Amino acid sequence: MNLWLIFLTGLTTGGLSCLAVQGGLLTSIIANQKEQELEELDKDKQKLKKKEHYLKTLQRKHLTIAGLDQLDWLPVTMFLVAKIISHTLLGLLLGALGSVITLSLSVRLIFQTFTALFMFATAMNLLDVHPIFRYLAFQPPKSIRKMIKNTSRNRAVFAPFVLGLMTIFIPCGVTQAMEVLAIGSGNAWTGGLIMLAFTLGTSPLFALVGIATAKLSETWNKQFSKLAAWALVGMAIYSLNGVLLVAGSPLTVQNLTKPITYFFSDERFTIQPTADSTPVENGVQKVRINIFSQGYSPQYIKVKKDIPVELTLASNDTYSCASFFVLKEFNISASLAPTDTKTFTFTPTKTGKFTFTCSMGMYSGTIEVI
Repeated sequence: MNLWLIFLTGLTTGGLSCLAVQGGLLTSIIANQKEQELEELDKDKQKLKKKEHYLKTLQRKHLTIAGLDQLDWLPVTMFLVAKIISHTLLGLLLGALGSVITLSLSVRLIFQTFTALFMFATAMNLLDVHPIFRYLAFQPPKSIRKMIKNTSRNRAVFAPFVLGLMTIFIPCGVTQAMEVLAIGSGNAWTGGLIMLAFTLGTSPLFALVGIATAKLSETWNKQFSKLAAWALVGMAIYSLNGVLLVAGSPLTVQNLTKPITYFFSDERFTIQPTADSTPVENGVQKVRINIFSQGYSPQYIKVKKDIPVELTLASNDTYSCASFFVLKEFNISASLAPTDTKTFTFTPTKTGKFTFTCSMGMYSGTIEVI
């Protein structure tokens, strides 16, 4: 097990694949907290504008620009520390117990939905859509609040740490592949080291995104708040659309934009050849889907109704959520190792087009029953 290679994977593709969901979560926390901090600072400036002890009071309340600078690093650090701790513990458990404690698809989709809604609600707060969104904050118990007396430091410690711990419930594409490696190791310490090395690799990019969010929020508060809000709306739609794809909902972006896509495509003016259905061998339709890090091949398959289908899934050095294959209509959900093969048999009893996806809805394809 090459831990250095795993670290480099986290530093590159791992970090990038997590930005849309977990990065959006971190951006939501920091943008929301920075908005509250700057509002408090502005209020205190107005109250103490004509008093000599203006600077002293602001310093005592940790709301000077220097205080804000110190608080920029704190939420990012707490989020990343919690993320590293939770993923390392998960790796230990996966290595020791294997797939026994692997998160179910339903649990992952629930937390992915929560993340999407959290990002959307944060965006609404930044855009001042309704006062109710101002209450969007995780508050620690009273006993912890007494230990962390300052309000700004309270927010900078508690919420980022809690949400950092929760990131194990919303694993990104490459993270899921690392979980499979941890399971395959069959050893608690090796599994823990795999997840630790990978999460450490993703940390620099997350730190950069977190600090950039804090600095831009502070320097160009109004302009950046609007930009961040619309970016969060986009990430929320992307994340929620993935859940809808996996769930087989007709209300996905792809389905809703089909008429528009068709109108602007060349398909209106050219005759498209119809793909042949899968040949029948000994009374069985044999289908093979190759799984790559970039998605599935083929992406469109035709089979005949009421004839058994033998579906073979084959991965080859696949390190993305594509290795978690879901075909909801036929109750197929498979977790493949980076290089693996699994076979399923089912009989389609109704015609139609059915979507198969990865567990996050990032990659998809279609099986048409005719």
